[in-house]
Amino acid sequence: MTNSSPPADKLAKLRAQLDALDDQIHDLLMRRAAVVEGVAREGGKVGTKIRPGREAIILRRLLERHKGALPEQAIVRIWREVFGAALIIEGGQIVAVCDGEGGHDRMALAREHFGPYTPVRRHANPAQTLADLARDSAQLAVLPAPGEDEDGNGGWWPMLTAAGAHRLFVIAKLPFWPKRMEGAPAGEAYVVAAVRPDPSGEDRSLISLELGADTSRARVTALLKDAGFVPGAMWLRRVPGDARLRALAEVDGLVADDDARLAAVAGLDGPPVVIGGYAVPLGDEL
Repeated sequence: MTNSSPPADKLAKLRAQLDALDDQIHDLLMRRAAVVEGVAREGGKVGTKIRPGREAIILRRLLERHKGALPEQAIVRIWREVFGAALIIEGGQIVAVCDGEGGHDRMALAREHFGPYTPVRRHANPAQTLADLARDSAQLAVLPAPGEDEDGNGGWWPMLTAAGAHRLFVIAKLPFWPKRMEGAPAGEAYVVAAVRPDPSGEDRSLISLELGADTSRARVTALLKDAGFVPGAMWLRRVPGDARLRALAEVDGLVADDDARLAAVAGLDGPPVVIGGYAVPLGDEL
């Protein structure tokens, strides 16, 4: 034993403290699981059980109070496993993942976010992925980030503009922790479900707009600002032979269908459609 080595009895006491703490942590996890069982029995969640807004509130609160040497990203990882285990207790969810054009990253993001034991169905394109939700073969769909190319996998967002009994919404954006460590899944993905996004207190909405084909990006931004929105990212799609321009705009806050600002957006060829929203990822400000 060198002079720098701790005495055996001191090391044994430290290990005993760790064992006692592990028991306390395990006791609390079991108590939390019992409460989750109570929520399930009382019917607190029906249909799609995931609540990304509530999860974001919990993570933001924990990170705000966190201190010490344990990395913040470890807190996110631990609680993501806790959330995934809670979903299993409540009956589980099946996730459909669009596996084409960079699907490896989306599959990894889905596994990272929902947990490795969540059942996954893989599909080659967004239409097949969203069809799983319509058939109730899955409750969640993980899709690529929106794009402007009609033929690419990122061009799925107009599929969410149709009204009807089985309306779908964007409810989350992945990853929730964008500052990635080496080895973490790359890229971005969006989660779609047959429920509206739940508020987290710091959110963004996605609004689909139809305008004249010659409308510029700057003009769309100005129209949204004039109506009272705070716009962020935007995607434009011009279809050859179509006199309309389709635009998808991110705006600050969760926007309801009856928000008066929607009716105040001028120069549209049709009513704007809110296709969902998401809790703003940590450190990802407009």
